[in-house]
Amino acid sequence: MTFCRARPTMACLLSSLLATTALAAEPTPSHEHRAACVAALTTQAEPLAARLKNGDRSVEAELLKLTQSGFAIIGIAYQDGLRKPEADQLLETAKKAQKSMPAPALSQLQASCQLEGAQVLADANALERFLVTSAAERRVKRIADGPKKR
Repeated sequence: MTFCRARPTMACLLSSLLATTALAAEPTPSHEHRAACVAALTTQAEPLAARLKNGDRSVEAELLKLTQSGFAIIGIAYQDGLRKPEADQLLETAKKAQKSMPAPALSQLQASCQLEGAQVLADANALERFLVTSAAERRVKRIADGPKKR
């Protein structure tokens, strides 16, 4: 695991996240592939997030698994050098491409990406799993709790 300078931030922690897994993966998926996976998982998660916002807690576990898979894939991409401007562009391109995908192809991509993210997480060490799981849990909790009232 790499060390972060100064104050450790989530981005810094994610940059060191899953380092051993990234080195062990053969062949290494491209940034485009990872962006396609994150876009596909986001598309799959959005209706679940909407249901959770409306009080349907039955989708919470499924949304958490999708979020964990996406975060694991993001962590690996970040470890491999992908940064925000390029990541945002790749994600936008992937989302546009997926809008024209046939539903069965998109479903297949979503399923394979969820498995890929789960495998990355399973191959991670305990600290790396903790970081991804904690971040995903916080995200799902924020969705469930809704906007903060002032």
